[in-house]
Amino acid sequence: MSLEADAGIRRTGGVGGGGPTVPPAGPTESPTAHPTQHPTSVRRVEEARARFGPFTDDYLAAMWRGDPLADAFVADFAALGHGRAMRMLRTACRRGIDEVPDAPASLRALFDELDAVPEWFDLPAIEDATRYTSRYSRASGIALGAASLVSGYANSAASRPLEMTGRYIESAGARTIEVGSWLKQVGEPGGLTRFGQGFELTVRVRIIHALVRAALRERPDWDRAAWGEPICQAYLGYTLVEFTLIPLRAMERIGAPYLPTEQAAAYARWRYIGHLLGIEETLLPRDAAEQERLEEIYLLTRPEVDDYCRSLVASINAEFLVPELEGVLPRPLHRHAPAAVSALERIFLGDEVADDLDIPRTPLVAVIRAGGPALSAVNRLRDRSTRSLQRRTARGKIFEVEQEARLRRDWGVAHDLVDASPGGGKPHPARGDL
Repeated sequence: MSLEADAGIRRTGGVGGGGPTVPPAGPTESPTAHPTQHPTSVRRVEEARARFGPFTDDYLAAMWRGDPLADAFVADFAALGHGRAMRMLRTACRRGIDEVPDAPASLRALFDELDAVPEWFDLPAIEDATRYTSRYSRASGIALGAASLVSGYANSAASRPLEMTGRYIESAGARTIEVGSWLKQVGEPGGLTRFGQGFELTVRVRIIHALVRAALRERPDWDRAAWGEPICQAYLGYTLVEFTLIPLRAMERIGAPYLPTEQAAAYARWRYIGHLLGIEETLLPRDAAEQERLEEIYLLTRPEVDDYCRSLVASINAEFLVPELEGVLPRPLHRHAPAAVSALERIFLGDEVADDLDIPRTPLVAVIRAGGPALSAVNRLRDRSTRSLQRRTARGKIFEVEQEARLRRDWGVAHDLVDASPGGGKPHPARGDL
């Protein structure tokens, strides 16, 4: 199977139904029975319709939908007990659904979908194309924080679940390490095989989303008319943009470009991860063109930034990104780390989003932007040598191991995802301690 990106953009039909009533929440809602009305916090809808046609109504309608299969399993937690249900999930991931003889029908239905590998997914080809990507490990960690994670905070509705569960206020570092743990495992050789660690972590992320969704549905302060369904399909789809298009573009801008085959493989990998996360087909981008369309409509219609969005950015910058950048800069340059982080975020996000998030303007933007193309040219020359690729990749893998150990030590994090995190902080629905 070829990993070359398909330049075509899917166009889906218009949305059926309509009416002013906000659709009811719940795990059994139909993925096709949705109104054309959109959450009230969404902006510039008519401009979106003019630019994106029928896809706009599909995208807006997806704001009313969660993940029916995962939500149905989580609805059974009350009868099963949280701990027992999560043990069933882990057993099904590690040994197969048939090894869970008392599994509820909801879990079996979920794994009927998860066990069916799409014909378009070619993991050996993906892994072959990405065997040298660790050569950029040092830069990719900064891009993850300053581009991927921060981009999601420019949407107050999408950020609201983090605010209401207290996950980032509890610890910006811990959550960033959790995200990094997941990303590391889905990129490991064999990680996305049926019994790979990346497969399991992705399925657990899906259930964590469903647990948060179920908890927020019950809260009187979740304004569904304004924000839509918690962790809705539209914003789940954007997750793939955050971890593919945005970091690939960010790396190019700071002089660490991936090869075309590596980029195509990244889109193919994340298409499958999106499938495992329960993203509907109409919102599951296949390539760069479809991710670009999803990014554009997300940015155009996103609700206004609020003070919590700004506090998220301030938190990740002060608690995580600035200290991390200080770790790779010579000591005399440490005082420039805050400005350098702001400059990177402005380069990655653009001035409109950066202004909304109160990211300071700095002359370092011009300096970093000017150096990116020259460094990219140097690295493209280096990438012509297989020996150089191998040597730099080996160094990058050593850095990854050392970096993860250091972060876990510095932040006192021993778990992988929040569902396995210790109690003692703010109660979280994924831990079952609400």
